[in-house]
Amino acid sequence: MSVAENSKFIALVADNGTEFTSEQKAIFTIHPDIGFVKGKDSYLSFDILNTCPNSRVCSFPATAGASSVIDRMDIYSLANGQLLESLTNYNLWCGIENQYLQEDNAQSQMKNGTDPECRAFSCSQTAASKANVLVERGYTGDDRSTLDLGSMLFSQISSGSGVVSGTDPDTDMDIEMCAKKFAARKYCIPLKSGIFSHFGISEKLTPILLFGGLRVEITFAEDKKVMTRLNVANGASLTSVVKADSLANGIAVADLADGVAAGGGKGSRNLRTVLITGTQITDPATLGIVRGAKMVAQGTGGASTAVQNFTVESVHRELSATVGTPSATGAITITVIADATSGGTKKLVASTGVKIFFQDDATQSTYKLKNVELKVLQVIPPQNMMKGMIKESQFDYISWDCFLDNLPQSSLSHQSDITSVASAAKSIFTHYVSVSNENNKYSQNYYTGVPPHRSFLQSVQYFINNKLYPLKAYNPDAKADKVVNMNELVKAFKTIGKDVKRLGECRAGNICDYTNTYLHARELARGEQFVYNLKDAEPQIRLTFSNSRDQAVDTVTVGNTRIIHFVFSVKTIMVNKDNLQLIL
Repeated sequence: MSVAENSKFIALVADNGTEFTSEQKAIFTIHPDIGFVKGKDSYLSFDILNTCPNSRVCSFPATAGASSVIDRMDIYSLANGQLLESLTNYNLWCGIENQYLQEDNAQSQMKNGTDPECRAFSCSQTAASKANVLVERGYTGDDRSTLDLGSMLFSQISSGSGVVSGTDPDTDMDIEMCAKKFAARKYCIPLKSGIFSHFGISEKLTPILLFGGLRVEITFAEDKKVMTRLNVANGASLTSVVKADSLANGIAVADLADGVAAGGGKGSRNLRTVLITGTQITDPATLGIVRGAKMVAQGTGGASTAVQNFTVESVHRELSATVGTPSATGAITITVIADATSGGTKKLVASTGVKIFFQDDATQSTYKLKNVELKVLQVIPPQNMMKGMIKESQFDYISWDCFLDNLPQSSLSHQSDITSVASAAKSIFTHYVSVSNENNKYSQNYYTGVPPHRSFLQSVQYFINNKLYPLKAYNPDAKADKVVNMNELVKAFKTIGKDVKRLGECRAGNICDYTNTYLHARELARGEQFVYNLKDAEPQIRLTFSNSRDQAVDTVTVGNTRIIHFVFSVKTIMVNKDNLQLIL
């Protein structure tokens, strides 16, 4: 649809403020005098700040990116309070779309803050067995050679121009460059709403005028659905390293020396010349360590192997070799304050073979949103188009409803009922979540899901209106009927006006398994004009499994599983001069 020249963006501030934290709700009022809105060009704008009390480095979930902040979106008629659209598990669906429908990873990373690869898994091959092993993106052991910390939620600490010219870090080091723990980052995310014309083949303007205005309520997600800790492997190929919650995964430190003159300063020590598998880190920003971070120093051999806790005071790029003997000019110096007291002075005990790592505490990483605005593109259509729209009494749009089911870990066969009564259904998508791993602090299974080989899923078949679809159940395992599963998925996306751009990574061993979040789906009605009535169809999915889910696969035990069904259907808003009604 072409946009009329007479159009402009309108920034709407929430009725209840501009700053929000997890599980709070922002309420936006779109008044009827705005007229018509081009939904596909409208978006939510906000600054997000990492407020982790322990200054832990975090990123967005790999697939959902910045859209992870929205748990649900509810849209009401301002005229009569009628609920027109309710989108639950909003962040989960955004993560799915980003993987399957985004063609340009770089664009998705820049706009949405997703992982550079924007997929749930990487597939690696074990040296001994040559077997393919799926590893969650961002999870321990993942080869993140493409890691780009620029999209992570921490400040890009300036390399600065300060020079270490003496022995007292209080006076001779440019501390101010590290004054902020974290810097806020701005994101603009689209509105994946049917009313705002995100779904469907043909685009249409949203008639705010006919609805008597809209009230948009956005509920922000809990912290654990948004803040993902980074736990990146110390692979030789990495040039950017954020690690770790254990000695084994710590960052090797070449020198643990007292950088304070006798009787002076804070009694702090400098950890200098940080080396990672022989590769020198020369940019403080790539460490992901900021002022205020609670960390640990521990020797792996030599004089002391005691655990020594400390707080980071500053991270500095050394431009002079005046203090100490770094391996090369331009090394990183981390100035720290020891948490323990020895002889009345806080200090660290010198030792050899030292590694530093983050304290593995149970503190939940948190976030805060600032400058939250809903920006809608107001469009004034040509006069002839306006007359046609005003006469219309019907507004159709495609949206989803979620239906949940539980799969016990011991069940070898399961019938999952889908209690939808939509009279104009288009398709069904099904997602699996490991309950015990749902909120893993390094990679939430809520987004990555459960691939067939981990759940031992052996067959899938839909039973709708007393008919089986397909006639023969298929095995979605990557080594069986993966191509059938992918074909069904492509057809289902097509029914809601979406063309699949990526079915996963196909380089090297990745082609052998599902690297996108696993889904299976069913197309119910093909074409824009056709729908399927589920009111009396009693739809269900029949599943069989080869083993119980208390068995570990890829070192992961799935256990009890939550099944989430997304049912897409056409919904109709009937409008006349006296009333507004939603028809499911």
